[in-house]
Amino acid sequence: MEQLVLIKSEPKNNFFAPEWCYYIYENIIENVNFNHISSLILKKEKEIIKKYKPSKKGSVDGYTGLGKNSLTSRYEYFNVLKWNDVEVNKLEKQIIEKHNKFIKSLNLNIPNELYIQCWANVMRKGEQIKPHIHFIDPNTYLGGHVCVKCNNTSTNYINPVNQLNDPEIYKSKNEVGKISLFQNCIPHYTDIHKSNTERITIAFDLYLNNDRKNDNYKQII
Repeated sequence: MEQLVLIKSEPKNNFFAPEWCYYIYENIIENVNFNHISSLILKKEKEIIKKYKPSKKGSVDGYTGLGKNSLTSRYEYFNVLKWNDVEVNKLEKQIIEKHNKFIKSLNLNIPNELYIQCWANVMRKGEQIKPHIHFIDPNTYLGGHVCVKCNNTSTNYINPVNQLNDPEIYKSKNEVGKISLFQNCIPHYTDIHKSNTERITIAFDLYLNNDRKNDNYKQII
């Protein structure tokens, strides 16, 4: 189910007309036990929330609206890919592989260094990740997420240029094992979660260097 989604403007007719070109890459991760990872995240959720206070950066919960009692609000204090677990190790290899496929599909060079900050989101009935954006600075690279457990929800990407009057939105149907990689300046949000069981995703930011000297980053290339 590999696909490359292109959100591109029509050719502009004058100097001041807007133009844009954004990419979203989607694929399916196989041979990873997501039931195991789901149980692991729910176990770690209690430990992490108890151990750490909500983030002090920007917004308590990364502007997601999940609140100070969520696992998401502790996103800066842990890295899923640093957990010592066989299935997590398999997942890391798949993330690297899919990243490299995405880069090659655009005829770009695979970077010599790549770092990841990786957290988990646990949503319960009635919750929603609201529109938010990860980075817009000159070093902005890629973001991504993997669906671990879901039930009839979508992740929705908003064209950064056209997001007010009649937003241009790409709806990506969530399914277990689906990985999405996108330019980290693309705003995105989810549907309201209506199931009685948890919706669980693993989200991450990718960086070409660790100039922030963050101990939770992990080098994967």
